[in-house]
Amino acid sequence: MKQLVFQDDPQFWFETPRNPGLAVYGGSDVGEVVATASRVTSGDYDGWHDAWLSTAERLEAEARASHPVSERDGLLRASTRRRAATPTATPLPCGLAVARVVDWLDDTI
Repeated sequence: MKQLVFQDDPQFWFETPRNPGLAVYGGSDVGEVVATASRVTSGDYDGWHDAWLSTAERLEAEARASHPVSERDGLLRASTRRRAATPTATPLPCGLAVARVVDWLDDTI
């Protein structure tokens, strides 16, 4: 598979293609994954976090303003974007990102 983004960053490339895989379950949209990933610079973990968190916050706001079924679906997508905000093998400074996701889950659930 030809890499759409992050040709020089195996970590970010590893993280990116697993996100569209959630589309079959309603947890993702391929276009929003490509759009979000294209806003990130290779190796910029803070930029990665900020881009995915921004997408998650937008999706959550749209979901909360929707019909209950659409809200449920939108919140699922927002939660997977929040999860994507913290790559699986992040350097230590990204611990703050994990704390933000945990705080959001505590407030939401």
